[in-house]
Amino acid sequence: MRRTSPSEGPARQAAFAKKAAKGANPTTSALALDLIEANQALAAKSLARGEHDERSVRAANAPPAREGAHLLSKRQVLAIINVSYPTLWSWMRQGKFPRSRKVGSKSMWVSTEIDEWMAALPRCRLKGDTPEALDAPQRQRYAKARR
Repeated sequence: MRRTSPSEGPARQAAFAKKAAKGANPTTSALALDLIEANQALAAKSLARGEHDERSVRAANAPPAREGAHLLSKRQVLAIINVSYPTLWSWMRQGKFPRSRKVGSKSMWVSTEIDEWMAALPRCRLKGDTPEALDAPQRQRYAKARR
């Protein structure tokens, strides 16, 4: 069986309506001609697969925006910071990473604390950076390296 594109559907309907209009009485043929013209206009206007217009635009729904603090599980935190749990545990013991909270029997982290920790991370130094483009700790290291 041959597959047809979406734009062939209205064109085939128009051809069928023309054939039906030939054998119909005069009162229905005027209606059929209106349908034929409407179908032909639709066929001419229909879009190729993958294209869209203002009425038929589809996009993925955005995830719900979370405002304020929420709790993150161990799996979520490890996915965010991309380290192993032993490394995370070591950083918490050394005070380099925010400590978890006990929620029932699970360890959870407050999202705002994780966001603050990530914001405090130093920026990467790029070749040709001026001292003004660096953070304060990086400027000190830059100054030491220039001496």
